[in-house]
Amino acid sequence: MTPKRCLISKVQTVYNFTLARIFLMDVRLFPKQAKAWQYLNDDKVTELLYGGGARGGKSAFGCIWQIIRRITLAGSVGLVCREMLTQLKDTTLLTMWEMLGMMHLTSAVKFNEVKSIMYFPNGSKIFFRDLAYAPRDPEYDRLGSLAITDLFVDEAQQISEKAISVLKGRFSLLNGKNPDGTRWHTIPKALYTCNPKRNWIYNDFVKPDKEGTLPPYRKFIKALPVDNPYVDKAYIDNLLKADKVTVQRLYFGNFEYDDDPAVLCDYDAINDLFVNDHVKPVGSHSGAADIAGKGHDRFVAGSWVGNVCYIKEDMEYSPGKEVENRLKQMMIDDSIPRSLMIVDADGIGSFLESYLEGIKEFHANGRPLDPRYDNLKSECAFKLAELINKRAIKIVCTAEQRERIMDELGALKQADIDNDTKKFGIIKKEAMKIILGHSPDYLDMLIMSMYFRRVKASRGPQMRVQTHSNK
Repeated sequence: MTPKRCLISKVQTVYNFTLARIFLMDVRLFPKQAKAWQYLNDDKVTELLYGGGARGGKSAFGCIWQIIRRITLAGSVGLVCREMLTQLKDTTLLTMWEMLGMMHLTSAVKFNEVKSIMYFPNGSKIFFRDLAYAPRDPEYDRLGSLAITDLFVDEAQQISEKAISVLKGRFSLLNGKNPDGTRWHTIPKALYTCNPKRNWIYNDFVKPDKEGTLPPYRKFIKALPVDNPYVDKAYIDNLLKADKVTVQRLYFGNFEYDDDPAVLCDYDAINDLFVNDHVKPVGSHSGAADIAGKGHDRFVAGSWVGNVCYIKEDMEYSPGKEVENRLKQMMIDDSIPRSLMIVDADGIGSFLESYLEGIKEFHANGRPLDPRYDNLKSECAFKLAELINKRAIKIVCTAEQRERIMDELGALKQADIDNDTKKFGIIKKEAMKIILGHSPDYLDMLIMSMYFRRVKASRGPQMRVQTHSNK
């Protein structure tokens, strides 16, 4: 398929800087941008997902849309977001300036570098904000009492579903008056651009669109490199030389392509993990905790009743004494015997056994019960994947935690899959950190929880633990 060079749509808008000065602009869009423009200017669609491949004109289109909204709706407020503010300023904001230059409007707007606000002469504004998840700010209170007219989220696949939910509650400036006296009225509008990723954008837009169940207020347009007549041919040639997963994702915009046989957990099974209502909280009470001190790791603790896991603790920084006290209280509140509580003994969690006598210590490189596995952690990881794929586990947690858990389970991969002479193992934690960009703390907690589900106990409370597998 070759790029279409013809530009088939022109969007003409009038902008009043003052009543005396009127600028007429010609904004030319290529076909898929024109379709997106149509949706963003009707009275039905409130959310549009535009993207799928690289260099499909996504960011440029989002910036053009924001600019024209500001200049045609005097006093309106747009919000432009990415995960990190540095990324936003280094990429999306630069594209915004490029589009303003194309429209000969660069000198007409002012930008406050400190507050990250762009001001237009007619009283309109664009706020630029980051949406990175911070456990200390789960409700995104840092956005303040911001009231907006519309929203543009660039690289939305990096943003949590919770953040999007919070942002959609900020629409309020939907009426206004232009300098010439005409009034304007609009409905909430949200534009999300993305590259393929199996998270909320897939579940809320891509899959329902494929199945024909997408509600009328939502639309999905797949934008690909070949849809952009201005994309550099050398870029396309280099992209096609990349690995097949990258080609499928960024050239073909394939959200569902997964050619990695090393992945242990089925994606649909991971999705079901949080809605497996047939798994009842019946059986032994047990617990697991991944301990973290200073740094980017987290203290995560799960309380289990049978095969239902409740995420009870989730902290960025966890002083030793506080960890001890919180785990003690969790075991009391949830009736967890010390013999059925396990913590990571390879890190700072090793100190806990001295204070919480009788708890289990988890040594990742410990000896497995099954000699087919290279160590204890691998044995437990494969058991976790087995129960997930059988839909035999349910996790109760927040929306934010769900997304993190899903990402981390996606990074759970078998090591040396092509070597049939080696014992079964999983990739190193360091490799998972590279894939995720952070430590797989929820995953570590879940893996440790499997210690009790693979033990062949002959007496005591461990006899009852065998019911966890729901076999």
